[in-house]
Amino acid sequence: VVRLATFPLSLKSQKSQCERAKLAPRLERIQKKYSQDRQKLATKQQELYEKEGVSMTGGCLPMIVQMVVLMGIISVIYMPLKHLVHMPDTVVTAAVDAIQNPLKEDGKTEDKDAGKVSRSEFSGYYRELRMMGYLDQYEGEVKANIEKVAPGQSQEYYDQIVALRGQFDFFGDTLLNNPWRNGFKGINILWLIPLISGLTALASSLISLHYTKQMTAGDQPGQGCSNVMMMIMMPLFSLFITFTVPGGVGIYWICSNLIAVVQTIVLNKMYNPAKIRAQAQAEYDERRRKRAEDKKRLAEARRKEEEDRVRREKEEAQAAERARLEAATANKKPVQATKNPNKLRKREAAADKPSETEPARQDENDEENNSGE
Repeated sequence: VVRLATFPLSLKSQKSQCERAKLAPRLERIQKKYSQDRQKLATKQQELYEKEGVSMTGGCLPMIVQMVVLMGIISVIYMPLKHLVHMPDTVVTAAVDAIQNPLKEDGKTEDKDAGKVSRSEFSGYYRELRMMGYLDQYEGEVKANIEKVAPGQSQEYYDQIVALRGQFDFFGDTLLNNPWRNGFKGINILWLIPLISGLTALASSLISLHYTKQMTAGDQPGQGCSNVMMMIMMPLFSLFITFTVPGGVGIYWICSNLIAVVQTIVLNKMYNPAKIRAQAQAEYDERRRKRAEDKKRLAEARRKEEEDRVRREKEEAQAAERARLEAATANKKPVQATKNPNKLRKREAAADKPSETEPARQDENDEENNSGE
């Protein structure tokens, strides 16, 4: 019932975890970039959380509320007379005083020779449970003490205590007792409770570890060790606790572990941080790929633009050079005619005539020289 009542808080905590999972890819990049500057790293992470509107402590409050409520449930098991039948504290105190050793005359130490139960067994939360365990042995004393504070109601209150104690019966034993009350020599049916509690705690740890591994990207330093510690320490802690507390607390612990397993599976079916993280990673990688392609296209466009500019400048330079040459050719003065027109005509005729023998050419040269003279 408590788990169902606090399920909305658990759901809110799961949503907060999913919101943080969306930021995991960017957080990892920030961690790599500012791994050497812790202050800068914390600042950048905070800026990212604020930008995306994600609370870093979004799952803390639901956990605190659940813890307060669950501790209240444990208190009910330790003090059933007070919380279940609403028996007055004066009546409970009278019943306890009837069973425990009385104080000596100095009022500071107990009289261990009184033949009753040591006062140390009734300290703290064990006050009501211990009294209910010794109720049959001291029935007369209990009724007499209750009669002093509630005249005419001693039998009624005594019957209420007996009836409530009957609700804790467990295969011939009572869940008011500790499984470890007599050590290894006193192995009893209540030992099943710590063993089952340890197994259910192990199942809860394995389920949580399964989803944690799904969410974690790659192996990180120390991750394997922390996972092993998580998987082993919680079952061992559950085993130790349920051996040293009344069996009723152990039963509660077993139920809590089983419902926690179911709740973890249901929450991860509804909001799976691992899937959301993977989707966020894929979207992040796609954005980076598109950004890289855009940069590549921009660089290619700039390179092509530069090549076009260089080509245009080259063509313009070539065109300018051709224009300069044409202008120079157009402005060039014509060649002066020779002073001897006959000599020029003879040279042109000689260039057009076929080759003759060497003496003929020599005669022609002589004639040309004479003509010039």
